[in-house]
Amino acid sequence: MRIVQLDLEHEAALRDFLAELAAHGETDIHGFFGEPEWTHAETVAAFTRWSCGDPPPGWVPSTTSFLVDGARILGVSNFRHWLTPHLLEHGGHVGYTVRPSERGRGHAPRLLRDAARRARRMGLERLLVACDSGNLASARVIEKCGGMFESESPTDGEPIRRYWIDLRRASALARSRMGKVRHR
Repeated sequence: MRIVQLDLEHEAALRDFLAELAAHGETDIHGFFGEPEWTHAETVAAFTRWSCGDPPPGWVPSTTSFLVDGARILGVSNFRHWLTPHLLEHGGHVGYTVRPSERGRGHAPRLLRDAARRARRMGLERLLVACDSGNLASARVIEKCGGMFESESPTDGEPIRRYWIDLRRASALARSRMGKVRHR
């Protein structure tokens, strides 16, 4: 298993991933911002542009990553490089989705930890992650990755739970664990 940027070779895998989500009634996919009318090559090019700092007007630069196992996409995450006032209240830095048949296997924490590493490398000290109030599985993932609950934001639909992950603390904890492993 590895986390990669979308490439031309992932066309069939992406189609299969999106079809499984659609079959489960999931069409608003957290972390995936491709348009249905785009060709696969256009989707790859858009994600590359956005990660290099050239997003569409009104959007922030972001990096979309895919967890793949062989020729199969297991999940997707989108790390937004900074926050607008709207993202600060309703979206956060990271969105992620794991395909229904792969949920509960540790893939969501892997995607969130990868986004946290990216954020740390960009110099961010804190990472805002949000989920719907009723999405207890996502809340557990965020908490498992160090998220500290801050508040609920009202929306037109279900309220959104907002969590902050202290990347300085997470980095020190990871270094401490690495040190322990090294000495065994």
